[in-house]
Amino acid sequence: MYYWKLDEETIRCLINKNEIKTMGFDVQRLLNDNDQMHSFLDAIVKNSENYIDWHTENGVQNYVAKSLPADQYLITISCTLQDEAIDRDLDQIRRMTSALNAKITDERLAEVYALSGEEKEKAFEELSRDLHNVCMGKIDEEVSDGDSVQQIPGTEGQMIDTDETAEKNTTSSGSGMPARKLTFSKFADLLQFCELLDQRMFLPSSLYKDQEDYILLVDLSYCEDDAQAVAFMITAEEYGATGSPLRYDEAYLSEHARLMIKGDAIKVLCSMVS
Repeated sequence: MYYWKLDEETIRCLINKNEIKTMGFDVQRLLNDNDQMHSFLDAIVKNSENYIDWHTENGVQNYVAKSLPADQYLITISCTLQDEAIDRDLDQIRRMTSALNAKITDERLAEVYALSGEEKEKAFEELSRDLHNVCMGKIDEEVSDGDSVQQIPGTEGQMIDTDETAEKNTTSSGSGMPARKLTFSKFADLLQFCELLDQRMFLPSSLYKDQEDYILLVDLSYCEDDAQAVAFMITAEEYGATGSPLRYDEAYLSEHARLMIKGDAIKVLCSMVS
């Protein structure tokens, strides 16, 4: 079982069918019995408090459960009261609106209109990038009303494996998942993802720059088990990565892309933000 924290009142849990059975629950019954589901969620919350420091005083307010391959389930649990959740969303809208007003002004648009050729193309790309960053919640400038708006955090902390034997790496059977390619369009997203990982997830990996994309080749067979590999991929995709099987990409990248870090890319990237 793996836990990781999304914010102070929201966590995510990756759990498999056998672990659910060990907790005393049946998957089919959970799907058809709301009382059983709530008891199951309460049990996950109680267990998570042994590993994660998060606010659970309000109890489970909302959850989303997704079925994954190999009898695994990804469960997102929020203990945020509905009114508070709406207020936070409103605050985010206010911050984004203020940031948009500060970044995408009529004067700036008029300046881009007045340009031509390469200057116009470059100015338009910068404006589009600012617009995209604000829409993605990446706000890092002082806004016009004087309020300091910070970047909205993504997933916080580290993924936590509740299996102590896995942490000791004494009975690990390894992952059967092959190497994968992760494509990030933004280097900042790649850094944030690597910052999340603990030392057990410093997998053999190489980083390439292919035009505007950053390509991370990762050998998932070094994960302790398939569940850890799945958690790794899911988290990467939440940080904007596009995952795909590794076929002939390494040969292509060696010919057409620039090798930035070879062999231990994740470890090096993590050290850059620590």
